[in-house]
Amino acid sequence: MIPLSLYIHLPWCIKKCPYCDFNAHPLNHETDFKRYIHRLIEDLHSHQQLLQTRSIYSIFIGGGTPSIMSPDDLYPLFQAIKSYQDISNIEVTIEANPGTQDCGYYQGYRELGINRISIGGQSFQEKLLTNIGRIHNSKMTHLALEQAKSAGFKRINLDIMYGLPEQTLNECLMDLKSFLSHKIEHLSWYQLNIEANTLFAVQKPNLPKEELIETMDAQGEKLLNENGYEQYEISAWTNQQGSLHNLNYWRFGDYLGIGCGAHSKITYLEPFRVERIIKHKHPKAYYKALIQSQVQISENDLLLEFAINHFRIKAPICLQSFEMLTNTPAQKLISKLSTSITQGYMTHQGSTLTLTPKGFKFHNDLLLAISSDK
Repeated sequence: MIPLSLYIHLPWCIKKCPYCDFNAHPLNHETDFKRYIHRLIEDLHSHQQLLQTRSIYSIFIGGGTPSIMSPDDLYPLFQAIKSYQDISNIEVTIEANPGTQDCGYYQGYRELGINRISIGGQSFQEKLLTNIGRIHNSKMTHLALEQAKSAGFKRINLDIMYGLPEQTLNECLMDLKSFLSHKIEHLSWYQLNIEANTLFAVQKPNLPKEELIETMDAQGEKLLNENGYEQYEISAWTNQQGSLHNLNYWRFGDYLGIGCGAHSKITYLEPFRVERIIKHKHPKAYYKALIQSQVQISENDLLLEFAINHFRIKAPICLQSFEMLTNTPAQKLISKLSTSITQGYMTHQGSTLTLTPKGFKFHNDLLLAISSDK
């Protein structure tokens, strides 16, 4: 009853961006795609029992920059996945960046069974792309989107950021208008945050003031709504269909992660337990041993993780689903959120909890309530 998604991590990129805190490693002379794909296949088969008893609901290939790998590089991995099930009727996404050789690979990706592509544009302004260390220019992003369409992709996402160093309100809105000009179904639009262990954390960029960022957010939301795009998650907008893979995360479904640093969350019903598996982060360690840690998630952590994920989306929380996914009485969640309900962050009606517009905007306040000792 719990969907199981498959996440595949390909850790290399041409150059690591100064804001990126993902598990990504610049290409060098030691990079061996064939060796890594072979290890991914071993990783996949190490979960043979799980894959023989549960169907894969969706697949997402992330990184790094997965699109630096050719369809021929990925072919053996897809053959291994298809040995467990037919993937022709599920969502299969790959991340691609303009500025790599990926545009010529799009048709080959389609032939592998990939039917959704997520393109990391980040901005259409040359100055802003330079400020955040991207290796592509605006023309490459326009070209990547059109070539993805020409290759037959109907489901295309574009990543755009706002709150970029030295960005103006007009530049923010121009990026959204450029997105709208391509008439694709999905947008990931999110604010740049400075994360620890990044170059930007050490060499702090000149970011827009908080008031300007709030104006970007409000006017960008208005523009997208006026053009038929609905916000269904904090940073996700669509005029057709949301990302099934990401929705499975946010609804607290299960996921199997293979590759460097990949995480898994697997639920077992008899007896009930939920396990977290983390693979070794660095390729050298990953080649030596697959698993870095494997632990059972505690009841309190399950409740918090459920909230961290579900509070990102506008869909109501079904309390029966909460009980099934966490093996925790719904009353415990309601009790944790009683003050938040009183303060207007959520409403409780029958068997559902629903975020109010205030709760969706300030969901971090709800997470603080969940993580308290109450």
